[in-house]
Amino acid sequence: MSQTLKFLETNVKGDKAINNKSCYFVKNGVMIMINCGRGVADAIKKKDARLFKNVKVVYQVLTHDSKDHIYDLKNFFEYVKSKTGNTPKLIDSISYKKETIKKLGLIEGRDFEYVEPLKNNFNWINFLAVPHGDKSLSCPIELYLNDKKIFYAGDCANIPFYIENYNEYYFDFSADQENEFFFDIEGIKRIVKKNKIKRNNLWLVHFISRKALQIAMNAELQVAKEEVAKFTEKVKTSSNSVKKQSIKEKSIAKTK
Repeated sequence: MSQTLKFLETNVKGDKAINNKSCYFVKNGVMIMINCGRGVADAIKKKDARLFKNVKVVYQVLTHDSKDHIYDLKNFFEYVKSKTGNTPKLIDSISYKKETIKKLGLIEGRDFEYVEPLKNNFNWINFLAVPHGDKSLSCPIELYLNDKKIFYAGDCANIPFYIENYNEYYFDFSADQENEFFFDIEGIKRIVKKNKIKRNNLWLVHFISRKALQIAMNAELQVAKEEVAKFTEKVKTSSNSVKKQSIKEKSIAKTK
């Protein structure tokens, strides 16, 4: 099965990723952006020609209002308006506080428009509330895109209800068993078994270390292609730098 959601690139320094974890879907002039962390605006600009060629409407979805999920909202909304001429639509949910959005310098009506899924009778999204750590809520989401029913965990390491019979699943994954927001390897195994999830229907995302990628690969779990690319590209870049340095050193040695 192919991967429906597309994940944005994030910067990697050493073995760690500076992660925003945002993803998107574009079809028939509509873009759906899920979360909007640091670097989203720049990443979107790099894909501009392909993404915004026919986009007329942008819906912003937030699973919760942690900084790494909302950091770039202002920059992204400004860019959307400049490219489409239309005001982005922020889908309202119980997972974030409107006061947090105001603190980013965003003004409803000027920078974006709030829309309510039930009131607008949206049939492509549904929010599911679960605890996000000890003090707040997050909303895993159900998406209905391309005739597929998709589950997106949205930084939730504990899904207390059954989530069977989705076509695609996306879970945030960490190598750290103490990470209360991501699933570790044992957590993934438990949720796969509990919900009878086929492994080729599941993608792991939001990797913040090369170690997490290695653990997932060793367990033969499917990883979103962008997650693999961001670390392998770093390896290639580092390898090329080493080769260039080695050639340079050899050239200097020959001249001596």
